[in-house]
Amino acid sequence: MNRRALSEVISTVILSGVVLAVGGAIWAYSLGATTAIADGYVNDTLDLVDEIVERFDIEHIQYKHDDDDLKIYVYNFGKVDITVDVYVTANAAIEKASYGQIISSEEMSLVTIDFSSDPLTIGDDVAVKVYSRRQNCAYKSYIVP
Repeated sequence: MNRRALSEVISTVILSGVVLAVGGAIWAYSLGATTAIADGYVNDTLDLVDEIVERFDIEHIQYKHDDDDLKIYVYNFGKVDITVDVYVTANAAIEKASYGQIISSEEMSLVTIDFSSDPLTIGDDVAVKVYSRRQNCAYKSYIVP
């Protein structure tokens, strides 16, 4: 009779230990997953804030016939530094680009596109698109004087 009571106590202790071990493992897993999700959420929110406060514009476009360079002045009037890619289409046929221009906050940057291989003439229509790496954009149309 005495052995039977001892057997119930041992089985209760073993089952309690198993339940505590499984519960601890589940708690540790859920804590790690929750921390990873929370960190991702915070980082995504901060990136979104940078995207919202990012502000830039094409201030001026100039083409010089003597050196066949199209000069594009981009002004970053936002509070964050930006990296932009500039795409130029002339007469809906000639396409040129400049990639990875870094513009600091509240500064103007000059982007020069070389048209020496396809010189522009008076009256040519030029479309300029400036895209930031956060997918904001600015457009401007220019007629060569």
